[in-house]
Amino acid sequence: MNAVASRQKSAVQGHVEMHDVFIRFKVNGTAIEAVDGVSIHVQPGEFVSLIGPSGCGKSSLLNVAAGFVQPSSGEALLDGVRIERPGSDRGVVFQQYSLFPWMTVRKNVEFGLKIKGVSANEREKRARTLLGLAGLLHFENHYPDQLSGGMKQRVGIVRALSTSPQVLLMDEPFGALDSQTRVVMQEILTNMWQRLRISVLFITHDIDEAIFLSDRIYVMTARPGRVKSEIVVPLPRPRTPEMTATPEFAAMVKAIKGLIREESLAAMGGELKEGGLAGLSTEMGPQGVEGIV
Repeated sequence: MNAVASRQKSAVQGHVEMHDVFIRFKVNGTAIEAVDGVSIHVQPGEFVSLIGPSGCGKSSLLNVAAGFVQPSSGEALLDGVRIERPGSDRGVVFQQYSLFPWMTVRKNVEFGLKIKGVSANEREKRARTLLGLAGLLHFENHYPDQLSGGMKQRVGIVRALSTSPQVLLMDEPFGALDSQTRVVMQEILTNMWQRLRISVLFITHDIDEAIFLSDRIYVMTARPGRVKSEIVVPLPRPRTPEMTATPEFAAMVKAIKGLIREESLAAMGGELKEGGLAGLSTEMGPQGVEGIV
C-alpha cells in the first residue's frame, strides 16, 4: 500500500457507532436499567463528549465502547465491526492514575508496545515522540511517585496513545485534579488531539470542559440514561483559553446547564420542587441552586 492509500485508509478509521443500546444490571437481586435505547456516534477524528447527571450511564456506555461490558441489547461498532472485547484499537484513560510505580515514565509508555512485540528501538522512538508532544520528555526517567497528579495523567494519556489506537476513550480523566491543573490539562489534550486527529469519546461532568474540548456533545437524561440533546459546538479550532470568555461560550454553558439541571432534579426523584429550591438558594450564597446540582 502506498503512502497516499495508507493515509486515506487511516482517515476513515475510528468510527464508533452505538445503535439502540440498553444496559441492565442486577444489584442484590434487583434489576437496574442504566441505559435505555441510546444511539450515538463518533466520526473518524471527531472529539465527542457525554455529559449528564451522576448515574445516567455515561461510564457504562464508555465501557461498552471499550469492550469491557456487553450491552443487554443493541450493538456497538468500531469501523463497522461489532465490539465484543477490549482491543489495542481502543486506548482507555480513567480518572485513576493506573501507572506501574516500579517503572519509569518512558517504560510505562513503552509497556503496551512491548506486549505487542515492538522492537526496543522503535518503542523508545515512539515513546519519546509522544512524551515530547505532552511536554514530558525531560521526565522520561522519573518514576510516577516523583510526578504531580497532572503529570501522571499526561503519562496515562501518552501510554494509551502509544499503541496507535483508532479511538481514545476517556472517563473523567481530569476529575481528580485541581481547577488550575485541569484547565492546563484541557489545553494540552486539545493540542495533542489537533496534532494526532484521533477519534475521542470523552466522559465529563464539567460543562466548560465539554464545550472547550468537543466537536459535539451528547447531553444525557437521568437514569435510565437516554440522549436528551445532541449539541454541535460551533467554536473554531484551534481552541484557545480566551474563547471561554466569549458570549457564544457563555450561551452554550447556560443552555447545557439548564438541560442538566432538569435532569439532576429528575435524578433526585422530583422531591425538590422549584419553590423549595428557591427557598434554599437564599441560604446557599451567590451560587444558589447551581451549588447543589
